[in-house]
Amino acid sequence: MELRQLRYFIAVAEELHFGRAAHRVHIAQPPFSQQIKSLEEEIGAKLLERNSRKVRLTEEGRYFYEQAVSILEQTDLAVSTVGRMAKGESGSVKVGFMEIAMDSLLPEAIRAFRHKHSDVSVLISQLGASAQLERIRSGELDVGFSTVFMHGMEGLASIRLFSKKHVLAVPDDHIFTRKKSLSLEEIAKEKLIMFPRAGQPDLHDSIMQAFSKRGLVPIISQEVSGLSGAAALISSGMGVAFLPDNSHVSRKGITLIPVIEEFPSMDIFMVWNKDSCSNTAKVFMERVADYFSVSKIIFNGTS
Repeated sequence: MELRQLRYFIAVAEELHFGRAAHRVHIAQPPFSQQIKSLEEEIGAKLLERNSRKVRLTEEGRYFYEQAVSILEQTDLAVSTVGRMAKGESGSVKVGFMEIAMDSLLPEAIRAFRHKHSDVSVLISQLGASAQLERIRSGELDVGFSTVFMHGMEGLASIRLFSKKHVLAVPDDHIFTRKKSLSLEEIAKEKLIMFPRAGQPDLHDSIMQAFSKRGLVPIISQEVSGLSGAAALISSGMGVAFLPDNSHVSRKGITLIPVIEEFPSMDIFMVWNKDSCSNTAKVFMERVADYFSVSKIIFNGTS
């Protein structure tokens, strides 16, 4: 059975006239009639009653007509959807992000993408950098927005979207609030709240190295995941922490002070699996890259 036979049958079932039905599907009547006969023989049931005056559907024909219409509608929908997916106009994109990544223009970029590509579902999960890279590599995520590592990036490609300088966040009643800037020597004497190394090992290590280059060992009092958690501990007087400058996290009870020395910044990258990337994900990433005015992405390799 071929799809064209279903289309022929639907035409005659709706026209109830072989001549008009054949004209409707742009085929001569003799081969049209032969196709309908072959369809009935293949099914093993008479679908049409015909005589010299009229054509009508049998009970089997009425049922088959309903099913044939449904089959063709589903087929047309599948063809259309797959075509749109191939162009990146339909489907879904599974996105991972670190909290700091959303503390930027990224939400606006995603909103703009969804406005122009309403048929694409953007599924978002908040994850640490390590978890994102692992899931991108396994195919559980299409795209990640996170810091990247010096090592362990095999099979992944990335492009830097933006960078944020670190400042020291202290409670509003801290003595440091009287200062315009701080040295690492001063900071090393304070109880420091850090983000877990497991989530951002390279950034964690670079911060520690900034201290060690000056013969300093910071007093790490607590570790916390996420900017909001760090801000809550700082405002409670539990310690001080390095936070990205211009952060939109709640600053109630917090003062941000620049660091004098050259200090590691936080670079946020868009990351994907360079060997396995859907067309929908590619279109999503291209739109995000355009929004951040970064260089054109080269897929199947690192930009």
